[in-house]
Amino acid sequence: MKDVSRAKAVVDLLGRLVACPSVNPGARAPGVGCGEGPMAELLMALLQSWGAQTKLVELAPGRYNMVATWQGKETGRSLLLDAHADTVGVEGMTIPPFEPQTRAGRLYGRGACDTKGPMTAMLLAIRKILDEEGQLPVTLHFSATGDEEEGATGATRLVESGLPMDAVIVAEPTEMNMVYAHKGAVRFRVSLSGKAAHSSVPWLGINAVEAAADMIGAIHRELPGRLQHQNHPELGRPTACVSTIKGGSKVNIVPERCQFEVDCRCLPGERRDHLETAMSGLLAPVAASYPGLQVACEVSQWYPALAGNRADAFIAHMTEACGAVTGSRASGTAPYATNGGFFSQAGIPCVVFGPGSIAQAHTADEFIELAQVEQAVDVYAGMIRSF
Repeated sequence: MKDVSRAKAVVDLLGRLVACPSVNPGARAPGVGCGEGPMAELLMALLQSWGAQTKLVELAPGRYNMVATWQGKETGRSLLLDAHADTVGVEGMTIPPFEPQTRAGRLYGRGACDTKGPMTAMLLAIRKILDEEGQLPVTLHFSATGDEEEGATGATRLVESGLPMDAVIVAEPTEMNMVYAHKGAVRFRVSLSGKAAHSSVPWLGINAVEAAADMIGAIHRELPGRLQHQNHPELGRPTACVSTIKGGSKVNIVPERCQFEVDCRCLPGERRDHLETAMSGLLAPVAASYPGLQVACEVSQWYPALAGNRADAFIAHMTEACGAVTGSRASGTAPYATNGGFFSQAGIPCVVFGPGSIAQAHTADEFIELAQVEQAVDVYAGMIRSF
């Protein structure tokens, strides 16, 4: 692709992807503009026309993974390129979310940055090699995974599917820097059930809101320090944030119920069962100080950390392939979580890379710099060839 034709190809394909709504509905049933179904169908038709074998995997009603495979010249090894198909919602957006607009070298719309811009670059890299060589150098899988924004059901199912993959590149907006390690995330939902009473006689009730406040204080003071892995030379320390709370009905009624959610960012090597044990150990003594209080704690979302090392052979090769195009061999870590942790947890080498900045993801006027997407086409192509 010449520069002019590549620029047009980027705008055309990215525009098609942004114009195809794929909002993650969370726990709700997919409605209009929600779920990955339309995106999966669009991608299946496109990639079948490029000679791929495709497979659609239903995760839940209206929710899908789409996997495309090209047999390569070297059939003994396979590389997976993964880009999630879902986006966050559109509430509060200041631009039309699904009417892609190009201004001053940027394309605007929901998902333009996270992560349909990086997905576009991945796909056009595959197209570039097919056009130039007629066949990919190794067997290549491309996955458009579902539910990345609300629990990563898609990545979990993909790892469990037995799809052969010797290494993985995950598309995310990393500002064209190689990410080889990132924190994991576990989200807890804590539900408290007490006893209502008139607020003039509070001793006759069991105050769920006050109990929640005591629990939140304990979590803030102690949860990060109870985790198994306390420090990482680049990622730092684990963190905990109580991010939602709701409870009570009226100011003159002792609140019977309260629910709050906790977002904990953990380090490579941390296990889900240990995280659950740490949280239970904090909640139990507080609950015991409120006789009759019922407490339920569940893990609503779990993303393992990406545990990589700059010196790993795969990471070194991918960083070199990036540097050959951009001139920068920068690589590092990230505080957020991605699908990459699921592959890493399964022992599969993985890097996270893509055009765009996390600062523009999920924003009211989401956009991506088109020049970065164009350059990322060559980077992904170089990665495939280097592998």
